[in-house]
Amino acid sequence: MTVENETMQNETMQNETTQEPRLGVDVIGFGVGEFAYLLNVFEGPCRDRSVGVFRAADMVDDVTLSTAGASSLMARDMASIDDDGDLGVKGVAAAVATALGTATRWTEVSLLTGDTMDNVVLIEAPGVALMLQPRLLGTWFVFAQDPAISSAEATLRLVRRHVEQHAGGSAYLVVKTLDAEQHLLVRREASSWTTGIPDFAADEVTETEGLDDGGLLRAIEDIRGQA
Repeated sequence: MTVENETMQNETMQNETTQEPRLGVDVIGFGVGEFAYLLNVFEGPCRDRSVGVFRAADMVDDVTLSTAGASSLMARDMASIDDDGDLGVKGVAAAVATALGTATRWTEVSLLTGDTMDNVVLIEAPGVALMLQPRLLGTWFVFAQDPAISSAEATLRLVRRHVEQHAGGSAYLVVKTLDAEQHLLVRREASSWTTGIPDFAADEVTETEGLDDGGLLRAIEDIRGQA
């Protein structure tokens, strides 16, 4: 290898190492401490709702965990200390922290099969919608919703892909705003969708059968309401 070629290879490796991950293109993973720190960046009712949605109350109150998360973010060049000695997140981490702290709608999607359950959480904040999926050891993987489609359409695609990959699969949606919560059961029949809206007080479910994709999309839009 010539010196010139070796130099070009080293520059390429440096570029690959330092390239900023791009939400919407790359899937970004955050460890449990990092996620706890990101939930602590903002204060207020939107952040508190996010903490509740992610069942993270114990995490965000754990100073040692958040400190470890901050250290990890700094090591990954997702946080830095300014001239005043204050720590701040940047890049993708800043986008995720902002979404968690300013969200106006949270959609929990439980993807069910006969013996398994997977989860996705869609959070919508002004100017951004992110999907988050939990994995082992308290990690969360984050990717941006396709901006070319609505959040209701993104939810429909998620459910449809699940039932295509898992025969007999179903889904359970819980849509939350700051002051409301709506539930929707979704089941795939042979060639149509059946939805159900549970009435917990009466312990019954009102079902609507024979829906096509358009009908399911309208049902999802209905439970989303206005944030």
